[in-house]
Amino acid sequence: MKSMSPIEWLRRLEEDSERGYRMLLADAGCLAVAAHRVAKARCQTWMVATSVPTVREVRAAAREIATRAGLGDSIPATSTLALDCESLGLPVM
Repeated sequence: MKSMSPIEWLRRLEEDSERGYRMLLADAGCLAVAAHRVAKARCQTWMVATSVPTVREVRAAAREIATRAGLGDSIPATSTLALDCESLGLPVM
């Protein structure tokens, strides 16, 4: 992601959806980190860009990753994702 723009990174992730999301999850090491990466990239594509996603955006990204990576519908609670991000030094609002 560092060598390409957030919109390009998101587009590439979508192009190879199942494989792309599985690779993202493997690279991130856990769902919270992967979800934060996706949420942050989306925030950076807005007209008024930000680099700190909300907890809701991280949860939505976690749900999308779980679904597209074939993990099913079960994802951690919003509060758990927030605590995981916080403990890993990933800022969320």
